[in-house]
Amino acid sequence: MKKSDPERAPEAPISFLPVSNGEFEPPPATERDRRAEARYWRVVEEKARRLGMTRRQFTESAAGMVTALLVMNEVYGCGESPGGGAGGQGGFTRDAGFDVERDVSAADAAYADSQAGYDVHPDATEDVARADSTVSGDEFIFDVQVHNTVPAPPWNASTCGGANATDTMLCPKAFLNEIFVLSDTDVACLSGFPAARQNDQPSIRARGRIKEIIDQLSGSPRLVIHANVRPSDGAAELDAMAEDAANFPVVAWKTYPEPQGLDTDAVGRPFIERARQVGVKIIASHRGIGSDGGAWTGMNSPRDVVTAAKANPDFKFLVYHSAWQSGVREDHPFNMASDAPLGIDRLIKAVLDNGLGPGSNVYAELGSTWHNLRNDMAQAAHALGKLLRYLGPERILWGTDCVLNGNPQSQIEAFRAFQIPPAMQTMYGYPELTPEVKRKILGENAAAVYGVDIAAMRRRITADDINGIILARADDPGAFPRGPRPYGPRTRREFLAFLRWSGGAA
Repeated sequence: MKKSDPERAPEAPISFLPVSNGEFEPPPATERDRRAEARYWRVVEEKARRLGMTRRQFTESAAGMVTALLVMNEVYGCGESPGGGAGGQGGFTRDAGFDVERDVSAADAAYADSQAGYDVHPDATEDVARADSTVSGDEFIFDVQVHNTVPAPPWNASTCGGANATDTMLCPKAFLNEIFVLSDTDVACLSGFPAARQNDQPSIRARGRIKEIIDQLSGSPRLVIHANVRPSDGAAELDAMAEDAANFPVVAWKTYPEPQGLDTDAVGRPFIERARQVGVKIIASHRGIGSDGGAWTGMNSPRDVVTAAKANPDFKFLVYHSAWQSGVREDHPFNMASDAPLGIDRLIKAVLDNGLGPGSNVYAELGSTWHNLRNDMAQAAHALGKLLRYLGPERILWGTDCVLNGNPQSQIEAFRAFQIPPAMQTMYGYPELTPEVKRKILGENAAAVYGVDIAAMRRRITADDINGIILARADDPGAFPRGPRPYGPRTRREFLAFLRWSGGAA
């Protein structure tokens, strides 16, 4: 194995600049994004020199991650308002419909927002042991949304050889490295992209083959897979569900928004009935991140999913992205009086309207949602706080949308250090984000959804070949560089190119 190369260019453990999962056009970088990135590299230069390390060695250490989180607290928090939060426009009152125990002034809301952030101490930027304890953990981590960008097999030297051997866009081995070796992820669900079956470049055949490789290598089922379904395509598509389930170990169906939703007689109900006949009764539906601006009545709203969940209590419905919408502010409590909520509030209204909530068969998934909100901690605290309050800590699932968002480790470590401040808990009724709650979100909830015995799985993981690679990485971490290396689109041009490649656009 190649030994560490101290001259290799360093990468920040967190990307301060926007990136897309390929399902929305990435927003332009802001002045604060650029300021945060510049601030990070100034601190890295200072700390690395003081500790006698190269910049790359420092950025790949736990201290480098803590430094990134401190910079985020400084630049994105501490009262610096990005502009747009309702708290800066008069506060939140019960008369206006906000679900608060008592009225919240604009000043109090702004103060609470300023307290949202990461529980990291400046000393940990130079104290390795303290840094490790800040961002490390022993949770069972089940990532319910990862993607590959590997074309359908067969694969050959042009896709997995030579210069392409480490390219995650092409090589399944590199996908395995990003998800399992370079992060603390134990089990992952490999999902698909929104493309018609005949245009689906990274098809279920690729997902199935990657699962076979990982099963053979590891000896433990670290990977489960989705089958994509487009119910509006009619009987042929429904017949293909049985074929997919017979030919591949499908654990759930992945759907995307369509003009006729999952609660309709024409499209949704025949699909759900076929899923029931096949015997796979978990439906993961992408909601949010679309072209409807986050509108309550838009095609990306989760209304239909939650209505279908109410009508089919024997199924589990996973609302991917939690209906989060790029460009919609989340830094406010839920408004009970709103007939047209936006973003994540759409999911909450749908759940309340259907008389569901904590303990129901509706789950909120965090793929791309946490990744995009973690740099704006007030929004992140409100989003997580609302989901915890209205759906409950057992109904939130960990997802990362990797490898498009890079490898998952930076998302995991940031989540471990994140806190919902006491001021928000008091004013908005948000639960505390305790270590126990984090353990549930990071993996225990998904294990319950998919029927995974955590204790048995951990015993098998301890003995598998991937764990051996992870131990080798511990001996020489520099041989496995762990920068974020996002593979998703960073610009409009890259976004359009990705849509053409994946089959999501003509």
